[in-house]
Amino acid sequence: MTTHADPSEFSTQTDVENTVVTFDKYGGPEVLSTGTEAINDLASGQVRVRMKALALNRANALFREGTYLYEASFPARIGTEGVGVIDAIAPDVTGLKLGQRVNLLPPDDESTSGYAAEFNTVPASKVLPAPEGLSDRDAATAWVPFLTLYHHFVEQQQAAPGRWIVLPAASSSVSLAANSLAHHLGAKTIGITRTAQKKAALEVQGFDAVIVAQDEDITARIIEVSDGGADFVFDPVGGAQLEKLVSAVKSGSEINVYGGLDVANTALPVFAMMGSGARISCYVLYELFGDPTRLKAAVDYYLPLFESGAIAPVADGQTFDLANITAAFQHMESNTQLGKVVVTC
Repeated sequence: MTTHADPSEFSTQTDVENTVVTFDKYGGPEVLSTGTEAINDLASGQVRVRMKALALNRANALFREGTYLYEASFPARIGTEGVGVIDAIAPDVTGLKLGQRVNLLPPDDESTSGYAAEFNTVPASKVLPAPEGLSDRDAATAWVPFLTLYHHFVEQQQAAPGRWIVLPAASSSVSLAANSLAHHLGAKTIGITRTAQKKAALEVQGFDAVIVAQDEDITARIIEVSDGGADFVFDPVGGAQLEKLVSAVKSGSEINVYGGLDVANTALPVFAMMGSGARISCYVLYELFGDPTRLKAAVDYYLPLFESGAIAPVADGQTFDLANITAAFQHMESNTQLGKVVVTC
């Protein structure tokens, strides 16, 4: 049942200064700086969230570098994923209460509303329930990776029992989430990692097979492990490796490219596609965010799975605070992390 917040609980605090991370030119992590600004009064339909943890994404780094889907407006804020506690509520907002722990969906404009800050004022529509039973660090990265999977793994049932799923960039937060969800659904997983450095850790995460790209023939190993070819590939890398994946799937299988971690242009391997019968598609999570009915269905699907422990996000073991966000980005971009890099606020 939807309830109205008690007006006596509304926060009237207006003299709080907000610590905010910004950048005023494109570049590496060193362009980030931390400053303070006044907190504006709430407008209709808004809530203010005191952040507990911010999850960093590769997309944030691409945005900071000027190579993402949208450009920055300087000075620009940064950050699109995190968890916090509601600190203030506009009188017309229903169904939420002060002190409630919530996750934030990505803002409409990262430049003006990025979440790397102590406080964030957001439309109530950008709030999702934070799964109970997860720490702030794990909760910070619960929603975006698993929502990224919803269309292909749940709606399209690509991770049906017995199917072989290939997950490049196996140590990324989405691939680790995909490994967790695929096993819950009865599928089998093959992780691909560039070097042997993370192989043992990925095996501990439960991948059915781990391929080291620098040391092994990717195509041959996938065909061997899957006994004839993979059924689905969820690829955040692209680049030259794509042709090897095309040649490693069963006829008619889909390869979905949802990222471009390989900064080189990704060529369409036409002849390899003709030979294997593979289909290539692309996906962006904002497609789901634009459909409130499907988004609600995804939240309703995942929330009990999080709270029962049937699926789980993976946060990297290193810890950073907001004052050290430059170091946090440097760690993420070093490719030495396992799971999502999280910054406490």
